[in-house]
Amino acid sequence: METKREGEPYRWRFSIFPNMAGYQPPRRMCWAPSLSDFYSELPMSLSRRLVAAVSLLAVSASLAVAAPRILADVTGKWNVTVATPDGGTQASVMTITQKADSVTGTLESQLGTAPMAGVVKGDSLKFAFQLDMGGQALVVNGAGVLKDKDNMTGALDVSGMGVLPFTAVRQP
Repeated sequence: METKREGEPYRWRFSIFPNMAGYQPPRRMCWAPSLSDFYSELPMSLSRRLVAAVSLLAVSASLAVAAPRILADVTGKWNVTVATPDGGTQASVMTITQKADSVTGTLESQLGTAPMAGVVKGDSLKFAFQLDMGGQALVVNGAGVLKDKDNMTGALDVSGMGVLPFTAVRQP
Protein backbone atom coordinates (compact mmCIF):
# COMPACT_ATOMS: atom_id res chain seq x y z
CA MET A 1 0.00 0.00 0.00
CA GLU A 2 1.38 3.39 -0.95
CA THR A 3 0.50 6.56 0.98
CA LYS A 4 1.61 10.12 0.47
CA ARG A 5 1.26 12.98 2.91
CA GLU A 6 1.34 16.61 1.89
CA GLY A 7 4.94 17.74 1.34
CA GLU A 8 6.48 14.25 1.82
CA PRO A 9 7.88 11.84 -0.72
CA TYR A 10 6.14 8.57 -1.37
CA ARG A 11 6.49 5.94 1.35
CA TRP A 12 5.75 2.30 1.23
CA ARG A 13 4.04 0.90 4.29
CA PHE A 14 3.30 -2.74 4.61
CA SER A 15 1.21 -4.52 7.16
CA ILE A 16 -0.20 -7.98 7.43
CA PHE A 17 -3.18 -6.46 9.19
CA PRO A 18 -5.23 -4.07 7.04
CA ASN A 19 -6.16 -1.75 9.94
CA MET A 20 -2.51 -1.36 11.03
CA ALA A 21 -1.30 0.19 7.77
CA GLY A 22 -0.73 3.68 9.32
CA TYR A 23 0.82 2.39 12.58
CA GLN A 24 4.29 3.63 13.49
CA PRO A 25 6.11 2.16 16.50
CA PRO A 26 7.09 4.57 19.28
CA ARG A 27 10.55 6.10 19.19
CA ARG A 28 11.44 4.50 22.50
CA MET A 29 9.90 1.87 24.67
CA CYS A 30 10.13 3.79 27.98
CA TRP A 31 7.18 5.45 29.67
CA ALA A 32 9.24 8.28 31.29
CA PRO A 33 9.99 11.44 29.30
CA SER A 34 13.63 12.05 28.42
CA LEU A 35 15.62 15.29 28.52
CA SER A 36 15.60 15.40 24.73
CA ASP A 37 11.78 15.49 24.85
CA PHE A 38 11.95 18.45 27.25
CA TYR A 39 14.53 20.37 25.17
CA SER A 40 12.72 19.66 21.93
CA GLU A 41 9.71 21.51 23.37
CA LEU A 42 11.77 24.64 24.11
CA PRO A 43 12.10 27.33 21.50
CA MET A 44 15.27 26.96 19.46
CA SER A 45 16.72 30.26 20.61
CA LEU A 46 16.45 29.29 24.30
CA SER A 47 18.18 25.96 23.80
CA ARG A 48 20.91 27.67 21.77
CA ARG A 49 21.34 30.19 24.57
CA LEU A 50 21.65 27.35 27.08
CA VAL A 51 24.33 25.60 25.01
CA ALA A 52 26.20 28.90 24.52
CA ALA A 53 26.08 29.69 28.25
CA VAL A 54 27.39 26.25 29.22
CA SER A 55 30.15 26.49 26.60
CA LEU A 56 31.17 29.95 27.79
CA LEU A 57 31.25 28.76 31.39
CA ALA A 58 33.46 25.79 30.45
CA VAL A 59 35.88 27.97 28.48
CA SER A 60 36.17 30.59 31.23
CA ALA A 61 36.72 27.90 33.86
CA SER A 62 39.51 26.31 31.83
CA LEU A 63 41.17 29.73 31.33
CA ALA A 64 40.93 30.48 35.03
CA VAL A 65 42.64 27.19 35.85
CA ALA A 66 45.35 27.73 33.22
CA ALA A 67 46.14 31.36 34.09
CA PRO A 68 48.01 30.79 37.39
CA ARG A 69 50.24 28.21 35.68
CA ILE A 70 51.82 30.88 33.50
CA LEU A 71 54.77 32.05 35.57
CA ALA A 72 56.86 35.14 35.09
CA ASP A 73 60.62 34.67 34.86
CA VAL A 74 62.30 36.66 37.66
CA THR A 75 65.74 35.04 37.44
CA GLY A 76 68.61 37.52 37.40
CA LYS A 77 70.11 40.49 39.25
CA TRP A 78 67.77 43.31 40.19
CA ASN A 79 68.69 46.84 41.28
CA VAL A 80 66.25 47.55 44.10
CA THR A 81 65.43 51.05 45.39
CA VAL A 82 63.53 51.21 48.68
CA ALA A 83 61.83 54.41 49.88
CA THR A 84 62.76 54.99 53.54
CA PRO A 85 60.48 56.54 56.20
CA ASP A 86 62.57 59.74 56.31
CA GLY A 87 61.90 60.41 52.61
CA GLY A 88 65.21 59.08 51.31
CA THR A 89 66.03 55.94 49.35
CA GLN A 90 68.15 52.87 50.03
CA ALA A 91 69.75 50.96 47.14
CA SER A 92 70.39 47.22 47.14
CA VAL A 93 70.93 44.35 44.72
CA MET A 94 68.72 41.27 44.77
CA THR A 95 69.99 38.15 42.98
CA ILE A 96 67.21 35.67 42.21
CA THR A 97 67.28 32.07 40.97
CA GLN A 98 63.89 30.64 39.96
CA LYS A 99 62.95 26.94 39.73
CA ALA A 100 59.31 26.46 38.67
CA ASP A 101 57.32 28.61 41.12
CA SER A 102 59.92 28.85 43.91
CA VAL A 103 62.72 31.40 44.14
CA THR A 104 65.91 31.61 46.16
CA GLY A 105 68.68 34.15 46.20
CA THR A 106 70.44 36.87 48.13
CA LEU A 107 69.87 40.51 48.97
CA GLU A 108 72.93 42.75 49.29
CA SER A 109 72.52 46.18 50.87
CA GLN A 110 74.35 48.62 53.16
CA LEU A 111 72.84 46.70 56.07
CA GLY A 112 74.43 43.42 54.97
CA THR A 113 73.80 40.34 52.86
CA ALA A 114 70.86 38.02 53.52
CA PRO A 115 69.56 34.85 51.91
CA MET A 116 66.01 35.13 50.60
CA ALA A 117 63.33 32.65 49.52
CA GLY A 118 59.88 33.03 48.00
CA VAL A 119 57.32 32.02 45.41
CA VAL A 120 56.13 33.27 42.03
CA LYS A 121 52.43 33.22 41.16
CA GLY A 122 51.59 34.57 37.71
CA ASP A 123 53.33 37.95 37.56
CA SER A 124 53.56 38.33 41.36
CA LEU A 125 56.54 37.58 43.57
CA LYS A 126 56.40 37.03 47.35
CA PHE A 127 59.63 36.66 49.26
CA ALA A 128 61.16 36.93 52.73
CA PHE A 129 64.60 37.50 54.18
CA GLN A 130 66.15 38.26 57.55
CA LEU A 131 68.88 40.82 58.32
CA ASP A 132 71.13 40.66 61.37
CA MET A 133 71.09 44.09 63.05
CA GLY A 134 73.72 43.83 65.78
CA GLY A 135 72.53 40.50 67.12
CA GLN A 136 68.85 41.25 66.57
CA ALA A 137 66.97 39.77 63.60
CA LEU A 138 65.11 42.15 61.31
CA VAL A 139 62.46 40.14 59.41
CA VAL A 140 61.39 41.53 56.02
CA ASN A 141 58.47 40.19 53.95
CA GLY A 142 58.22 41.48 50.40
CA ALA A 143 55.64 41.37 47.64
CA GLY A 144 56.19 42.63 44.12
CA VAL A 145 54.40 42.70 40.78
CA LEU A 146 56.11 42.75 37.40
CA LYS A 147 55.13 45.78 35.34
CA ASP A 148 56.98 44.29 32.37
CA LYS A 149 59.75 41.70 32.05
CA ASP A 150 62.45 44.03 33.49
CA ASN A 151 60.56 46.29 35.96
CA MET A 152 58.91 45.47 39.26
CA THR A 153 57.11 47.46 41.94
CA GLY A 154 56.09 46.34 45.38
CA ALA A 155 56.29 46.78 49.12
CA LEU A 156 58.51 45.51 51.93
CA ASP A 157 56.92 44.86 55.31
CA VAL A 158 59.80 45.51 57.70
CA SER A 159 59.26 44.45 61.30
CA GLY A 160 59.30 47.53 63.50
CA MET A 161 59.43 50.03 60.60
CA GLY A 162 56.17 49.49 58.74
CA VAL A 163 55.61 49.03 55.01
CA LEU A 164 58.14 50.53 52.60
CA PRO A 165 57.52 50.79 48.83
CA PHE A 166 60.20 49.61 46.40
CA THR A 167 60.99 49.55 42.71
CA ALA A 168 63.32 47.09 41.00
CA VAL A 169 64.98 47.08 37.58
CA ARG A 170 66.61 43.94 36.15
CA GLN A 171 70.28 44.36 35.26
CA PRO A 172 71.09 43.56 31.63
